Amino acid sequence: MNPVNPSRRRVLQLMGLAGFGALAGKTAWLQVVDGPALAAKAQAERTVTWVNRAPRGDILGRDGTILASSAVSYDIGVNQVKIAQYERTEELTDPTTGQTSNEVVGHGAAAAAEQMAEILGVDAQELGAKMVGESTYAVVAEAVDPDTWRRINALAIPGVEPDQRTRRTYPAGSVAGNVLGYTYEGDGRALIGSAGLELTQNEVLTGVDGQGSVEVGKSGAIIPTGEQEEVAATAGTSVRTTINPDLQAIAQEAIDEVVGAQGADWGCVVVMEPSTGKLLVLADSGAVDPSDPAATPEESRNARSVQAIFEPGSVGKVITFAAALEEGTLDPEDTWTVPYTWTAANGQSFHDSHYHDTQTLTSAGVLAESSNVGTVQIGEQLDDEVRYNYLKQFGYGQTTGIEMPAESAGMVSAVADWDDRTRYTTMFGQGIAGTALQAVQVLATVANKGVRVSPRVVDAWIDAEGNETAQETPAGVRVLSEETAQTLTEMLIGVTQDGGTAEAASIDGYLVAGKTGTTEILTEDGTVASFVGFTPARDPAIAVAVIVYRPEGTYGGTVSAPVFRKVALAAMHTLGIAPDPSVIAAQAAAEADAAVEAAQNESAGEEG
Repeated sequence: MNPVNPSRRRVLQLMGLAGFGALAGKTAWLQVVDGPALAAKAQAERTVTWVNRAPRGDILGRDGTILASSAVSYDIGVNQVKIAQYERTEELTDPTTGQTSNEVVGHGAAAAAEQMAEILGVDAQELGAKMVGESTYAVVAEAVDPDTWRRINALAIPGVEPDQRTRRTYPAGSVAGNVLGYTYEGDGRALIGSAGLELTQNEVLTGVDGQGSVEVGKSGAIIPTGEQEEVAATAGTSVRTTINPDLQAIAQEAIDEVVGAQGADWGCVVVMEPSTGKLLVLADSGAVDPSDPAATPEESRNARSVQAIFEPGSVGKVITFAAALEEGTLDPEDTWTVPYTWTAANGQSFHDSHYHDTQTLTSAGVLAESSNVGTVQIGEQLDDEVRYNYLKQFGYGQTTGIEMPAESAGMVSAVADWDDRTRYTTMFGQGIAGTALQAVQVLATVANKGVRVSPRVVDAWIDAEGNETAQETPAGVRVLSEETAQTLTEMLIGVTQDGGTAEAASIDGYLVAGKTGTTEILTEDGTVASFVGFTPARDPAIAVAVIVYRPEGTYGGTVSAPVFRKVALAAMHTLGIAPDPSVIAAQAAAEADAAVEAAQNESAGEEG
C-alpha cells in the first residue's frame, strides 16, 4: 500500500474537521436558534384549544325571581376522517392461560356510535350515519348538558369534539318579555342583546370568557405528560329590575283581555312608585316570548309603553289645572258657565264630548266631568308660555332616561309654532304627544306632593362575587307646591266618584284619584282610550296608566278604567296595603244614600 502523501493527509484532515464543524454548527443552530421555534411549532400543532364561555348575567325581578338566565351547553361534533380510523379496544382475558390483552372489538363510526348513543339517548344507527363522511367537523348532537358531555368525553374517542355554547333561557316565558328583550349569537358564539334590557345592559351582562388547552397525539388522544391549561370564565353581572313579576303577569293578562275584547290594536299598563320612580309594571299587550321572538310580529317585540306616542287627550287637562292652581288663577270652588259649544275671541269654537244644556260648574266639576269648554276657559287665564313651561316640567317633550332602548321624547311644539287653534287644544291634551310612561309620570308627580321623579326599571347590579351596586334614586324636580298637589288630588278624587267620568276606576276600600282620556287619532280612524290615576289617593303607593289604542269602545272611562281597577287592586294586595275603614264606611254611606234617592224617585214616578 502506498503511503498517503503528508500534504494530502493534511488536506483530508482539514476537510474532515470542516465537515464536522459544519455539522456541529448546524446542530448547535438547530438546538439554540431554530430549536425553540421548531419545538413551539410542533407543540402548537398537537395542541387543542377551546373557549370556556362566560355565563351571561341573570336578569331578576325585584324579589329575586329569575326572568332571564344562561345555561352552558355543548354541541357535539365529530371529525369524520378520524372517526373512520377509530378502533375500539377492550381488555380481554384468555380463559386458557388467564393472561389479559387489549383486543380490537369495533371499528369506525359504528363502534363510536354504539358507545355514544346510549349516553345521548338516541338510535345508534342514526347517530352512526351522521358520523360517516369526509367532513372534519359534523354536528351530531346539539344543546347537550355539561354532565352528558363529560360522560361522552370520558369515552376518549379521537375525533369527538365539543363546541361549548351559552344559551339564554327565560323561565317566566312572556312575562316582562318586552322589558327583558332578547339576544342573538354573534361572533365567537357570544350572546349579544338585541332589545330591551338585554340591549341596554349588554355590556354589564356580558362576562369574560376563559380558555383551555391540551396536547394530543396523532390519534387524537390526550398526551398525559403534555401541557394542559384551564382558565375559568367570569360570569357577567346580573341586573335586578324593579318589576314585580306576579303583578306584571296580572297586568299583561288584563291588558291582553281588554285588547282582545275591544278589537284594539294594542294596549299597555304602567305601574310606578311615585316617590322612587321604580316601575312595578311595564306591560305591553301581546308580549314577546324572548325564547322565540320570531313568533311575535316585529312591531310588537319592543316596549310600546316607552316608544309609542299619542295625544294624551283629557289626561292633559291635569297639567292645565295644575298650572292654573299653582299660578293662582284658579280655585276649586270658582264657578264657570259651561255651554255645550263655546267660541273663543279668536273665532275658534270648541264643544264637549256629549251634548248638554248650559251648565254652571265649579272648577272641580269641570275636571270631574272632563269638560273641554270649561277647560279652555280656565286655560285662557294663563299665558301660553307659562302653560308650555308646565308641559315641559311635567316631562313632555323630553325622555325620562329609563333604562330601555329607543325611548321617545314625545312632541311639544314651541309656543311660536302654535296656531290659533293649537293654543287651545293643548289645554285639553291635543296638539301634543307623549308615551304611556310620560302619562303616568304626570299623575305620579301630583301623587308625590308635586315632585317629579324620573321612572326607573333597574334596581341594582350584582357582580359575579355577589357584590351589589344599588341604582341611585333620581333627583326629584319640584313642579308644584305641596299645597297645590293636595288641592289637585282632591279634585281628581271627584273624577272617580259618583257623577265623574271614571266611576269604573273606583275600588272598594281605597280612594282613587285620576283622570280619563279620550282622543281621536288624526292619522287613522279610531281613538286612544286611557285612564291614569293613583291610589290610595291621600297616601299614594302607586300611580297607574292604562292605554288602549283604537278600541271599539270610545271612552277611557269605560274601556281603560276597569283595567286600572283590576291592576291597582292586585297591587294593593301584593304590597300588603289594607283597605281604609273610613273609606269603606264612606262608600257604604254613599251607596245607601243613592239607594234611598233611587227609591224616592221611583215612588214619585209611581205617584205621578
